Amino acid sequence: MDPESLLEELCRRHGVAPRRGARLLPLVRWALKGPDETRERILAVVEETLAGKGRRRAKSLEQAAEEAILTAVARVLHDWTPSEDILDLDGGGPGGAE
Repeated sequence: MDPESLLEELCRRHGVAPRRGARLLPLVRWALKGPDETRERILAVVEETLAGKGRRRAKSLEQAAEEAILTAVARVLHDWTPSEDILDLDGGGPGGAE
């Protein structure tokens, strides 16, 4: 299924007009390109966002989309381990004060 059709189906499932869910399209595209586990996590965030969109005002819709994106990124980065250069808070690493 292509991202546009999937988002349209998710919007329909949650009673949200497709134009209101359009901000989540980049997130759906990203989900469909990733491995199964990542796809499931991101699409769960999209669904959670759409489930709440029917109950929120327009300003809150933008905040919900931003939260969905931040949550998805946080879930991906949760398993990330920073490199030594990033952990070097003295500034001795690349780009730091010397």
